Amino acid sequence: MALLYFAATYEIVEYLQHSYSRDIADDRADDLSRQLALVRYRLEASVTSEIFEANALAAYIAVSPQSSAHQWLPLAENIRRKAHHIRNIGVAPNDVISFVYPRQGNEKALGLDFRLHPEQWRTVEIAKNNGKIFVAGPLTLVQGGEAIIARIPIFSDPPNNKNYWGVFSVALDWNRLLHDAGSDSFPDDVELAIRGVDGQGELGAVFYGDPQVFTQPLRTETVNLVSGTWQLAIKEIAHDSLEIWFKSNLVRLLGYTLSVVLFISVILLLNTYRNAHRYSYEDVLTKIGNRRRAMQMLQKLHKHGSHFCIFNIDLNNFKQINDNFGHVAGDALLVEIARRLESVLRGSDLVARIGGDEFLVILPRISAIENIQAVQDKIHAEVCAPTFVWHGITLPIQLSMGYACFPEAAQTIEDLLHNADRAMYADKQRCREQEVG
Repeated sequence: MALLYFAATYEIVEYLQHSYSRDIADDRADDLSRQLALVRYRLEASVTSEIFEANALAAYIAVSPQSSAHQWLPLAENIRRKAHHIRNIGVAPNDVISFVYPRQGNEKALGLDFRLHPEQWRTVEIAKNNGKIFVAGPLTLVQGGEAIIARIPIFSDPPNNKNYWGVFSVALDWNRLLHDAGSDSFPDDVELAIRGVDGQGELGAVFYGDPQVFTQPLRTETVNLVSGTWQLAIKEIAHDSLEIWFKSNLVRLLGYTLSVVLFISVILLLNTYRNAHRYSYEDVLTKIGNRRRAMQMLQKLHKHGSHFCIFNIDLNNFKQINDNFGHVAGDALLVEIARRLESVLRGSDLVARIGGDEFLVILPRISAIENIQAVQDKIHAEVCAPTFVWHGITLPIQLSMGYACFPEAAQTIEDLLHNADRAMYADKQRCREQEVG
């Protein structure tokens, strides 16, 4: 039963654990998907809106190619004030930077000739040839740091766009963009990666995070830029943590703990019931059957109509032993008599203590007089004859016995007990007469 219980427990707990893990994994995947989508949205919104915010100055220069840096400054200040991720704005007539805002910290960019820096010139040339905004990077700036750079080609003859004037560059602080988009808000066991340098999407190089994230990623998102795309991906990584292990095995911990507690509780209850049942049929002192146990067996034998015999046994002079040596001695004598009675009888026979010094012996399948007499002789020989010494005191054992058999002596249990009791008292009277004589 225990094996069946634990086998069933295993099946149930593992099924619940599997269901729980699947639900937790699905909920977690959904939460991470929403979080990744939010990162994508923030990146997309910030990059696009701030590039178009800065494009106002490029448009102004296109319609006023003779304007000066003095005229560009207020527009640049206003753009920077509204766009929090713009690190700097650069204007490069003929592809040489002559204006940078803010100037402080970006002095190294002044006078930079893009044609002399192949990596930067490549992105300027793409914007120039396409006549459109080109989002490059992330790139390392000559003045230090990483930025996403929007190259906006300026033509002095809009909308024909034949006369190339120069390039307008907007540098967006890459680290600040990532932080504000929530890139560092993922759990410790989830890694984010981004690929698509220069807007090449899934074909571009990985420029943030571990490239291995794109191997069987948990979720992906596409950031749509003014030109091209980036691809975001997240992946769960192995992370040894007691908290994670506890959460992932919560059902197992609770299920197996509860099953063990329940099993122990049932065992204790069964043991308690068994003990209570046993004690209800057991004499407290001698540990043999009591009156209730004897009546149960008698009713069972009577119900089946079996032939059986009962012996009513009573100790002679038991009161004198209690008076002379104390009740402890009397109790020890009762325990010894019970032990001796059980030792001389068959396994199918029952010995019960039904009163203070009164015992009842039930002998199933016995009714012949010679067999009854043999039992009486055996009890006298092996229960009464051997001396019993208790703490150096010899306590005599003298018994009076009376028997009655079913169905010869009586038809009911009450009459049977009454007849055996009368026979026992008759035997006790004979013993007294012999002592007097």
